[in-house]
Amino acid sequence: MKKVINASVGGRGFTLDEDAYERLNLYFDHFKARLNKDSQSAKEEVMSDLESRIAELFNEGIGGASYRVVDLALVNKVVGQLGMPDGSPEPIGPSTSSGTGNSSGTGSGPSTGSGTGTAGPDFSYYGAKGEGKKRLYRDPDAKSIGGVCSGLAAFLNIDTTIVRIIILLALLLWGTGLIVYIVLWIVVPLANTPAQKCEMRGLEPTAENMARFRDSSK
Repeated sequence: MKKVINASVGGRGFTLDEDAYERLNLYFDHFKARLNKDSQSAKEEVMSDLESRIAELFNEGIGGASYRVVDLALVNKVVGQLGMPDGSPEPIGPSTSSGTGNSSGTGSGPSTGSGTGTAGPDFSYYGAKGEGKKRLYRDPDAKSIGGVCSGLAAFLNIDTTIVRIIILLALLLWGTGLIVYIVLWIVVPLANTPAQKCEMRGLEPTAENMARFRDSSK
């Protein structure tokens, strides 16, 4: 039987087989080694964003079933999708960083048992030529009031000014602009995390793309 390990990734509990756990920690070591030029607080923020994204993909991969084991195939798929923060290939072999301990923020509680993990669904995104699947969010970085217009502009890939003019005209001519804006303000979520800011712009939430937005997410 293969040993399994209970670990916390991005604040969520997962059961990983031993090979998957070691591979994930190796990825974290390689990833952090590329952040040497960043401040400690910036490193912690990037690693927190990374773990949150990995947790989302793990949860999709096991279909939200906490009893299912995260196996090596799923870890390889996830880390292959996310890559390194600078977009370069992940180095082969052990990292010169801090080993495979708890440095990634993943807690461990060794236990024995067996499980048949799954590689889960395909994590590819919609769109040709690397364009990711877009999702409508309110944009906190370019907002005037609630970020509705800037979020719509990012989703529709048009200038924010055009959206604001349309909302204003709808308010002046038909009186509906304010109602539409308030409704969207209520129902459309705010893009708080780097992954959400990538999705808002149709970018795949890889480590490299998420790093573009880590400073604005503070």
